[in-house]
Amino acid sequence: MTSENPDQANSIIKSILSNIKKKLGHEPGCFDTEAYNQLDTPRKDMIRGVMMLSELNAKDIMIPRVDVVAIESGIDLKSLVKLILEAGHSRMPVYEETIDNIIGILYVKDLIKFLTDPGKKFSVKKLLHEPLFIPETMPLDELLRDFKIKKLHLAIVVDEYGGVGGIVTMEDILEVIVGDINDEYDEVEKPECERIGPNTFEVDSRMLISDFNRETGLSITTEDFDTIGGFVFDLFGRVPQKDESIKFDNLTFRIKEISGTKIERLTVTISKSKKEDGTKKD
Repeated sequence: MTSENPDQANSIIKSILSNIKKKLGHEPGCFDTEAYNQLDTPRKDMIRGVMMLSELNAKDIMIPRVDVVAIESGIDLKSLVKLILEAGHSRMPVYEETIDNIIGILYVKDLIKFLTDPGKKFSVKKLLHEPLFIPETMPLDELLRDFKIKKLHLAIVVDEYGGVGGIVTMEDILEVIVGDINDEYDEVEKPECERIGPNTFEVDSRMLISDFNRETGLSITTEDFDTIGGFVFDLFGRVPQKDESIKFDNLTFRIKEISGTKIERLTVTISKSKKEDGTKKD
């Protein structure tokens, strides 16, 4: 999600940087270690976040292509309103034929005149704002500067082949500095791995297998997959259905949430009879 007011976001950034200058010295390159050590942990984390902006690039924090909610240019008003309500975003990319052909950005607030006058002829193409395209290697401090100068909140990240790799928002950059930001549209984020029973865990499909093993004490091993979702998808050998389950050694994987062909969340139940390590066989 992104804020509706560019000046508000710029004000937040200015306030953060101003506060850091006051604490650590005004001159470039001046860093008062003693002052830094006197700061509380949240402020130290914020300073580290600011310093990381020059080390991270757009690809590091972008919303990947597979998770981007985009609008087809020929969409009708009713379908568009439904999509917006489901997505909850204030700005969305619009494409023609394929998401690799982004033709503009829709600001949801521009739809108000059509909602108040349903008889008004509608074409999403007439509402588009010029998109900002950036390479995935663009450092975050440079992108932040562009956002501030151009008063924009969203950029389209282009990969090395010229296709759309994802999007980056002003909020994504601010979260590097101040941590996760939730607004009125954001759902409370579920934990990556949560014990929901004596031998059952609910898991985000994007969780790394190594992290899952550490969290649960298991030792699932595979050289082919990094995430639990990829591992389980391969076990099924096809797109699974919600509530469908599959067994692997002493583990039972059940699909809890699925979006299209993508597993979102699943449960993992460890057999009570034995808590042996799981090892993926080829």
